Amino acid sequence: MDNLTPIQKKALEFITSHTDRVGYAPTLREICKFMGYKAVGSAQDVVASLRRKGYLVVPDKQTARCLTLSAQAKEIYKVRPPEKRDRLDSFAIPQLGSVPAGLPVEAIEDLQGTLRLSTALIPRSIRKPEKLFALRAKGESMLNAGILDGDWLIVHKQEEAPLGSIVVALLDGDATVKRLMKNEEGIWYLKPENPAFREVFADQSPFEIVGRVIALQRSLTDL
Repeated sequence: MDNLTPIQKKALEFITSHTDRVGYAPTLREICKFMGYKAVGSAQDVVASLRRKGYLVVPDKQTARCLTLSAQAKEIYKVRPPEKRDRLDSFAIPQLGSVPAGLPVEAIEDLQGTLRLSTALIPRSIRKPEKLFALRAKGESMLNAGILDGDWLIVHKQEEAPLGSIVVALLDGDATVKRLMKNEEGIWYLKPENPAFREVFADQSPFEIVGRVIALQRSLTDL
């Protein structure tokens, strides 16, 4: 196997450590962020060089996570097989961009990476962790519910939610996070937890529940 340049070595070590830690390779966007690249094409170039030198396997088809380590790379970097990883206390869930805790802005379809989540944060009633995804809160409409701008919201994908629960809803194709409520007339509405924001009533602005917020993660370094 050919020698690696410092940049190629840095990228490969990130790919191997990510694979060893969570069980699968990072996306090109995650490589871009780690390497400090502004364009995905730069990550594609370094990945192509690693394939030419035999450190990554050439995929049968291009997918979001097609970075497969070669047998030689696994041996060099001592990547553990899945059965030897300690995966009983945590698992990875997809990060799907941001959702405003205020006015709805954009639909939640943009895969940005993964978030490692402790199983201690998940209620025992959640049987299928593959239905979980993470969204980053933006804004202050849920401030009084303890949701701050920049928090990662852990969402369970579901089309219905109990009265009073905090949900992610689609409104005119855009996403927002609010508390699900119902008034005396039986009309469902989305309630912000900040008096500076208005309520959204289903009879005036129909909305669709896409998930229930069950937990959040916060970095204290951002405060």
